[in-house]
Amino acid sequence: MMLTLDTNVLYYASDTLNPDKQIIARSVLDRIVTLDCLLTTQVLGEFLALVRRKNPADLAAASALVQAWSRLLPIVGTTPDHLLAAATLAQRYRLQFWDSLIIAVARSANVEVMLTEDMQDGATIDGITLLNPFNPANRAALDALLAA
Repeated sequence: MMLTLDTNVLYYASDTLNPDKQIIARSVLDRIVTLDCLLTTQVLGEFLALVRRKNPADLAAASALVQAWSRLLPIVGTTPDHLLAAATLAQRYRLQFWDSLIIAVARSANVEVMLTEDMQDGATIDGITLLNPFNPANRAALDALLAA
């Protein structure tokens, strides 16, 4: 099963201010390298922008993480077709455009599950199931997904 991660999962892996979420995010990242997982350029860009805004001193380390993830996982870029699909998804599902773009790109790469804290947990959007890895109620589903 192909999966992808939203920006918040990447961010919490390096966020020492949220140790409980950091443990979960790091566990996810440690386990995805053996699974069918990809990242989108949108998520990597959002990660760098978030680090730059919240803690500019960590930008060099964040850039090194992006390089490492890019060597470990497939990265799917954005095309004009993705932009148009995202506009349609944003309108249909009443999502933020940038969230819709992540979904549109992931969908084009046959992703079935996206780990995200920010979107509606348990919803299925354009064939992609959203799963909040930080929700304790999802622990069994997350473990099963990451054990596959």
